[in-house]
Amino acid sequence: MSQNIQKEKERWALGSLVLNLTLSILKLGAGLFTGSLALIAEAIHSFSDLVASIISLISVKLSSKKPAEFPYGLYKIENIAAIIISFFLFFASYEIIREAFFSEHETEVKHTGIAILVMVIAMISTFIYSRLEIKAAKRLNSPTLLADAQHIWADFLSSLIVIIGLIGVYFGYPLDKYAAALVALFILHSGWEIFISGIKVLLDVSIDEEELNKIKEIIYKHPAVVEIKNLKGRAAGSYKFLDIELLLHNYGLRETHRIVDEIEKDIKENIPNIDSIFIHYEPVRQEGLRVAFLTDDNRKIKDFSTATKIIIIDISKDLEKVENPPISTEPDEEKTGNLVSRIGVDIVVSKNHPLNFEVRWNLSKSGVLVWETEKDSVDEALEEILKSWKEFEEKQKKEKQK
Repeated sequence: MSQNIQKEKERWALGSLVLNLTLSILKLGAGLFTGSLALIAEAIHSFSDLVASIISLISVKLSSKKPAEFPYGLYKIENIAAIIISFFLFFASYEIIREAFFSEHETEVKHTGIAILVMVIAMISTFIYSRLEIKAAKRLNSPTLLADAQHIWADFLSSLIVIIGLIGVYFGYPLDKYAAALVALFILHSGWEIFISGIKVLLDVSIDEEELNKIKEIIYKHPAVVEIKNLKGRAAGSYKFLDIELLLHNYGLRETHRIVDEIEKDIKENIPNIDSIFIHYEPVRQEGLRVAFLTDDNRKIKDFSTATKIIIIDISKDLEKVENPPISTEPDEEKTGNLVSRIGVDIVVSKNHPLNFEVRWNLSKSGVLVWETEKDSVDEALEEILKSWKEFEEKQKKEKQK
């Protein structure tokens, strides 16, 4: 984790703690001074925010640690903290409803103006801080900060309820209990969403489909990749872990490692907050040959810069030949080379190698052998390849028998 990101998370969590401590003291003092039970109850609510902020700060600090016994990190502490904060939201909604409908105390409120002023200050400060913290939580991808911001937003709403109640008391209308019921349901809903989100992460729910599709696009951009056999991703706190199984064209070990490192680098550069990627790869299991012939419209062999058709012939181990429908291409070396790199062939037959180094490099990365031939027709070039392949197979058998 970036040290700057970690420090910023800690600053937001600490700021929340200071805000809730200040509001708890301010509301309790004003409640005792004015005799407002609503203010005293709101002070208790802010104290629950304070406890939640302490949990947030501790969890954010611990989530960056990777002790030996927890090599995958303590990221899920953020999600555990988010679940705990959701219970504080449930408790806050319960307290609001209880205070609104089941309070047995009828207390005369003195100095209503001071009480309203205190609640206006609390309402403005909680509104501003919660909006800023939500933006920071999304930017830093922190479930703990998001849960804490939602809790502070609930404090803003309860402050609004108290103000309505105080104004109702001033004019003799008890409107606060009805507003309290509506806001309590909203707080309950927010707490439920945070709770479910945290539980899903603890149970290793998959990262969303849109992000998985984006990862697939990044992987398939590499011409060496034949197929993605499996792609799984999970989240822990702010971070994601990926398990990928790939089918690659046949290469040497050194080149394969380079390709896999390149895929991993591309994913981390394009997908935020990836902690680690595990890539298992295996070569294409090959029992025959797939040969592409660069030709013109009359099946005459051409090169990369003059071909207009690509004829693909699959050859089994028993030398059975299956010709596929021809693929049209433009007489352009780069476009034809890139097309051949992506169609999964073993050999491409051409009059000459491509002159463009990038085209040669992409063909090499895709495991495609360029076969130069002096033959003019597809049939003659095919016989040339079959003869050479037979000789190679016989040589391999003799070497195995030794």
